[in-house]
Amino acid sequence: MNGMEESMDMYYAGFVPYDGQMSVIFPDVPGCATYGANLEHAFAMAMDALSGHLEAMADDGDEIPAPSGYDAALEGVRRRYESFYIGPLPEGTTVHPVPAPDLDARTKQVAVSFKKYALDMIDRKARELGMTRSGFLGVAAAAYDTKERRV
Repeated sequence: MNGMEESMDMYYAGFVPYDGQMSVIFPDVPGCATYGANLEHAFAMAMDALSGHLEAMADDGDEIPAPSGYDAALEGVRRRYESFYIGPLPEGTTVHPVPAPDLDARTKQVAVSFKKYALDMIDRKARELGMTRSGFLGVAAAAYDTKERRV
């Protein structure tokens, strides 16, 4: 184990064919939905939607719902879809597990190496902002992650 591996919760999502695309419904996570051009694209979008939604809930201090099993998720997808007053689930609807992000907010100490000039720059920027080195690196990583998602 390299320290980067972790166990992951899975949330079931309903992949519902609709109007030539694939809609995605998360019955255990109210307000979390997305779509894609096909199943592969919808699955990628589902991972991103679930991750963003659960991370926002965690940041807001909201309770994270527990994932249900397959049968309960299928029934939840059916109920959610029918609540849209569109009718019964269409043929081709499937339910698949989608990995959830690790929301463990505990502080973890790690050792990293930087060239001296890079570490001096990090420390200088952190001081300018009234932050610790760790705080600055955390904020910088979050800003980089947000930038990468928009590209």
